[in-house]
Order: sequence, then structure tokens, then C-alpha cells
Amino acid sequence: MKSAREGHAMTIRTARWWVAVLLLAGSAQAASPYAKRGEEIVTLVRTRFVDAAKGAAWADAHQGYAAGAKDLEDFTRRTNAALAELKASHTAYYPKESPAHAAVTSIFQTYLKQEDITATGIGVDVRETPDGFFVRHVFADGPGAKAGLLRGDRLVTVEGRPFHPWHAFRNRAGRATRLTVERVKGAAPLTLTVTPRRMNPRKEWLAVQKASSQVVERQGRRVAYQHVYACAGEAYQQALEEALQDTFADADALVIDFRDGWGGCSPAFINLFNPQVSLLVNTGRDGKPHPSALSWRKPVVLLVNGNSRSGKELVAFAMKRHRLATLVGERTAGAVLAGGPQKLSNGDLLYLAVMDVTVDGERLEGVGVPVDVEVPDALPYAGGADPRKERALDVAASQVKG
Repeated sequence: MKSAREGHAMTIRTARWWVAVLLLAGSAQAASPYAKRGEEIVTLVRTRFVDAAKGAAWADAHQGYAAGAKDLEDFTRRTNAALAELKASHTAYYPKESPAHAAVTSIFQTYLKQEDITATGIGVDVRETPDGFFVRHVFADGPGAKAGLLRGDRLVTVEGRPFHPWHAFRNRAGRATRLTVERVKGAAPLTLTVTPRRMNPRKEWLAVQKASSQVVERQGRRVAYQHVYACAGEAYQQALEEALQDTFADADALVIDFRDGWGGCSPAFINLFNPQVSLLVNTGRDGKPHPSALSWRKPVVLLVNGNSRSGKELVAFAMKRHRLATLVGERTAGAVLAGGPQKLSNGDLLYLAVMDVTVDGERLEGVGVPVDVEVPDALPYAGGADPRKERALDVAASQVKG
């Protein structure tokens, strides 16, 4: 039988062992490569989120949330799941590896004091679904279009590896790349060859907008179309204005595609369609009048969906309210808080809602803008078909009088 002295010594040794275990556990938590990053995010939400009380409560509840993250993707999933609890738009975490990081950085390039920003891609907009990654938009004149990609294709593999939006084309710029896609559900995948390119996202969006311009015949009318994929900056509005006065001048109606992409439109955007702007008529020596409309006065259709966000929603709301356009597609996102990028110490970005926004006294956050003509979407395995765009063109043509 052990003496009291031996029992006391064993108790001390056991206590020391448990102290060592706890210290090691605490050290492991502190050493987690994502713990510090998580604490940065908690601090930023506490000090900068638009709703101070909600931000503080969220921060208290999520202290140390990132310590158990296994890798970057796990950390990203945990972080964005936690941020979603704030129920606020313009609030998300973007690691440097993600395509959205380059996009947001390019939008706020001056604010973030960044030099020229480029990202490698194939000129497509991709939507993730439970069934995989599907091509949502194929940018005109982009590598994807040249390779034969169609809207609705499911991206399967890149160089034999499963498609992943972060890693698919890393270090592949300028190199012919094998891409397999599933065009018909259940059918054998097709193999395409695509050559990724590096571009500044904002420059690519502007090139996409200009290249998308077309005038098509519908119901005996000429309908102009342009996809305004992004709207954060004067260049995008100016590109549309130039098309209205040049390429589209003789068209009978107009469709502006606001689906997906990025917002940022200025309220001044609607001046392009303001009927109060003066109509100028120039008459030369031959006596022939030459009308010069400084605003578009013919039918306008705005094509929107559940991912038309931010400034695009402000424009849609104003044009609908003032009867300057017919909205086709589906209700907009209801994502109308003002967001600002917060750079983390490792270069990642926390996009955070920092200001509430109302338009004409109405709050669109969480509400969105309803459409006049609702059209169901049909993306997976669409084979290039775009029923919402087709319906928008038809609606525009039907509004031409005379």
C-alpha cells in the first residue's frame, strides 16, 4: 500500500502532466496559421461593421473560431459561414488565391494602393452548384469562346485534374490547356483546348462589354444589346453612351444586360435615359435637320437576375420607378449596403459592409427590385441557349410603337 507521501508525489506529477498538456494545446492553437488571420477578421468586424452592436456581438461569439482550420479552404469555408450570420451584403472573405480577390482589388485599386493587377483566366463566368461548376457567361472574343465553350457546359477537368476555380489555370497563361466539359448530362465529356491569358479584371470587363454589343432583328425591329458586366467606374457608362450615339443610333430599342458580374453604377447612369435632357437639332447649309439626342428616348429593357447587385440595383430601381425601362428576368439580389475592402496582414481581403444605403427613402437591402416580366433560368446543360436574353429581346421589340 502506497504511503501518503508517495500519493502526494503522484498527485503533483499528475497535475504537472495536465498542465503540460494544456500548455501544449494552447501552444498548438496559437501556432495555427489561421488563428491570427481569424482574429484579424474578428477585430475588423468588431470595429468597422456597419451595425456596431451586431458587429460586437458577432465578434464576442466568434473569438478563436479559426484555430481548428485544417487548411486554407477549410478556413475560407468557416470564415464565410460565420460572416453569413451577419446577414449583410458586401461581407465576405477573399483569400489571395481566389479569383474574386483580384476582382475586388482591381475595383479598389487606388484605395488599396496596388500596382497593376492581373489574373489568369479563360474569359468565362462560372457558377458553382451542388452538381458542379457550370459556365454562366462566355465572354465574347475570350479564350473560352475561341475554344468553343458554351453557356451551360459543366467544367469537369483541367489537364486531367478536377476543375477548381482557384487553381484550374494557375501558371497556365499562354499555354495550351486540355479542358474537359460535360455538355449533355450523362454523356461522355468533350475535350477542348483553351489558352488562358492574364488580364486586369477591370480592363477585361470593359472589353467584354464592348465586344458584347450587337444589333439583332426581332419582330421586324432592330434591337440593340450590350452586357454591362461591371459598372464600377466611368469607363463602363461611357462605353454604353458611345454605343448609344454610334453603333446603336439607328436601333429601335435597347436591352442592357445587368446579370451577374459586379455593381458600382453611379446614380448618374440614368441620365443616359433622361427624357428631360434637351434634344438638339443641327441644320446645315443644305437645310436638312440632324437631330442629336443626348439621351436615349426609345424603349429600354433591363435584364436582371438574382445576382444583379449593388449599384446595378439602384439603377434598376430608379429606372423602374420613373418608367424609363422594363425589367425582365428575376428579382435582383437585395445587396445594397456599401462595402469596403479591408486588407489583412498576409494580403487577403475582408470585404465588409461599412455603411447603410437607402434610395429615395427606401431600403433595398434584403429586398431587391422586382421585375415586370419574370423568366425562369435554365443554366445546366443549356447548350449555349439563353432564354432570359431571348425573352428580353422580344419584350424590347414589342415595345416599339408605329
